[in-house]
Amino acid sequence: MQRRAGWASRAGVVALTLGFAAAAQQAQPRQRPAPLPQVPLIRATTTLVDVPVLVLDKQGQPLQTLGRDDFHIYDDGTLQRITGFDKSPRPVSLAIVVDTSDYDAIGQAKRAAQLICQMVVGAQGQASVFIPGPEPKQILPFTSDTNRIASTLTHLSKSPTAPQGEGSIVEPLNLAMLDLRKLPEGRTRAALVISRSDAKGPGAEALLESGMSDAIPIFHISPNRPAGMPRYVNPDSTAQRGTGVGSQRVQAPPAPTDMHGQPTAGYGAGNLDLAPIIGGAVHLAGKLIDPHHLDYVYDSGGMSYSAGNDRDFDTKLSLIGDELRAIYHLYYSPNNLTPVAEIHGIDVKLDLPPTSGVGATAYRRTYVGIKPH
Repeated sequence: MQRRAGWASRAGVVALTLGFAAAAQQAQPRQRPAPLPQVPLIRATTTLVDVPVLVLDKQGQPLQTLGRDDFHIYDDGTLQRITGFDKSPRPVSLAIVVDTSDYDAIGQAKRAAQLICQMVVGAQGQASVFIPGPEPKQILPFTSDTNRIASTLTHLSKSPTAPQGEGSIVEPLNLAMLDLRKLPEGRTRAALVISRSDAKGPGAEALLESGMSDAIPIFHISPNRPAGMPRYVNPDSTAQRGTGVGSQRVQAPPAPTDMHGQPTAGYGAGNLDLAPIIGGAVHLAGKLIDPHHLDYVYDSGGMSYSAGNDRDFDTKLSLIGDELRAIYHLYYSPNNLTPVAEIHGIDVKLDLPPTSGVGATAYRRTYVGIKPH
């Protein structure tokens, strides 16, 4: 009887436990499937434009004592109300673009690697490195490890020659601008280009789209030949290897031409087809823009320098570092937007007396705006 009673007691406990478990299961809310990721929708009621402005004195040094009331912003000639003002230094996110088709650019990047890390990137900054070639690429992702940044720069080598000749600096710069867009806007996002390549001319129009989309200034420095660096002789040149049967050189394919024998538009764009982007932007604006007059440094609000010797190169690098930390950010909501997207021109003027010592200003020149619904 005791054994039978024990079994009965145990059975009751089990039944009671199962009952509580069933009740608890019924009491729990039914699990809903995880929501699918939503496509972000822009529900802006206004357009806020960020205009980074750099003001230099007559000695070419950054002027950092100005206030909001010293600036006036015009949007397509219409005076705007400045709704935000910020002049506090921000950590730097720098895309370093080195023209590795040029031995002088490589030599200066190697020689000044530590200076770039210390004076331009800075202790709280981060940087990435991009190079040209048949396939322009990022060889170092964004990192705050200055040892890795310096090591990458000091180990640069000559890029393989692109089929059309020397590599275009515009292609890796476009990659850099696309990558910079992904970074937080609370940082000073900028690009540093070390190249002899002119900031003007064909290809620069592709960078105009970047200037319209984001407030990312581009700084350009043309390198000198580092002291003691011998003149480079290309072993694959005709003078060195000749043109006979024994030559191992690979002949570059001819550039495609149109019916008039001129190079077709877009030749040299590599694997980046940015023509539809800028073409669409020009179409939206209904304006004709001559690509030969575009200057991606000027349009982005950056500065362009040319070095005469190693000391001058280092001085210009240090100046760029100072400029990155002296950028004013002006914000405004345009009062002249239209229902159709258009390219808008930005003009910044200073309300200062002639004795103020202002020498030059640089700022973002364009953006694409549309009137919110």
